[in-house]
Amino acid sequence: MLERSRGRLRPLLLLFLLCLVTLALGRRVWADEVLTLEKALALAETHNGQIVAAREQVRQAEAVSRGAASKMGPKLDASVAVIRYNEEPRKAVVGGGGGYIQDSFKETWKAALTLTQILYSGDTLQANLQASRLEAEGLRSQELRTVQSVRNAVCSAYFGFQQARATLVVAEEAIALAAEHKKDAESLFNNGLVAKNELLRAQVALSDAELDRIRAANAVNTARKALERTVGVAFEPATVFPEPLVDLPEFALPELVEAEKKALVFRPELKALESSRGAAEFLARAAAGQAKPQVALEVEASDVGDSFYPDVQDQWKVTLAAQWRLFDSGEVRANVDKARSAAAEVLARMDDLRHQISLEVSTARLDLDSALQRLRVATDQVALAEEDHRMALKRYKAQVGTNLDVLDAQVALTNSRTQLVLAVYDAFQADADLTYAIGDEPLAPMEGDAPVE
Repeated sequence: MLERSRGRLRPLLLLFLLCLVTLALGRRVWADEVLTLEKALALAETHNGQIVAAREQVRQAEAVSRGAASKMGPKLDASVAVIRYNEEPRKAVVGGGGGYIQDSFKETWKAALTLTQILYSGDTLQANLQASRLEAEGLRSQELRTVQSVRNAVCSAYFGFQQARATLVVAEEAIALAAEHKKDAESLFNNGLVAKNELLRAQVALSDAELDRIRAANAVNTARKALERTVGVAFEPATVFPEPLVDLPEFALPELVEAEKKALVFRPELKALESSRGAAEFLARAAAGQAKPQVALEVEASDVGDSFYPDVQDQWKVTLAAQWRLFDSGEVRANVDKARSAAAEVLARMDDLRHQISLEVSTARLDLDSALQRLRVATDQVALAEEDHRMALKRYKAQVGTNLDVLDAQVALTNSRTQLVLAVYDAFQADADLTYAIGDEPLAPMEGDAPVE
């Protein structure tokens, strides 16, 4: 009997173990998935609070627009009422000997359906509807700019994180150089070829390199947290990132005039302000419509009786009402002036924004041009510093060069590599800023990141 139970449990146990292995492999695959810039941007569009808030604002504006449209349609109301008198209501009979007749029930029930429809509002309802639609359109443009702002911030945080990682690689390379020189100095000291102070200087240089590495490692952790904050999610500890770049793909440097023209067409803020201006003009029309006649239709069908459900007397009525305010102490005029002034204000803001866009585009283009120039100089500087360090190291080993020559060459090489890293990611950032200033969708230039040589 026991053997039979074990035989039944064995397939279940194997199935359970297979599930555990599958989950473990799956977690391994998820952990090893590389978080590229494109994936970080996709995560931000889903999880960043600013984007979510902007989308909710658009939904609110769309709901307001639907509400404005509903005011132009018919309304159907159902009502039930009961009226109780302390005595039966009566009214006097005129002529025929006088007396009284029952006017209603002591307890009167009324059930009614009422249909109301505004026939003419002086263009107020139509103008309010158009204004609400334009306001929603303006918020959509603002949402697009919010998305672009978040994407630019993600690019900045991602480039900052990768720059910090590349700087850490440079710091680790500096430790390797300092350790190699310390080993050479120690060998020469043990053979009595150099004084002890040279060995001590080499040890101090190694300690300095280790301090730089600690600071660089802390900068990596800080930049990672900043990236998580910008994206809107916390990364798993096992998240894999592409290796930092050591060179830069070619970036097209657009002509300034063409870039400014493109920005004036693409920037969502201009479209949002244009929508706001149109909405203000429609609000002025809506305010002016309050001075015109208002016409409404009401149709009511009801049943009246002395109990629920009333069915003693059926009746219906149609009411056509028109109202025209002849004097309002200047209220309509004030509302019209306010709306027109708001439209004029938006026009002034649009003109100022055009100048601001021109400044942002020209500044971003100059930054990109400067970063590309720095990149070319830094690339040559690294090659020269590597050759200088190689020669200083050989001269020191041959005892025709000094310890200071090697240490100075190490510092120069580390600085040149650091400057190259800064130039590379400053160029990435400047390109993203130029794209953001123009109003295009930010590019993802980190595709196919190469490991550090």
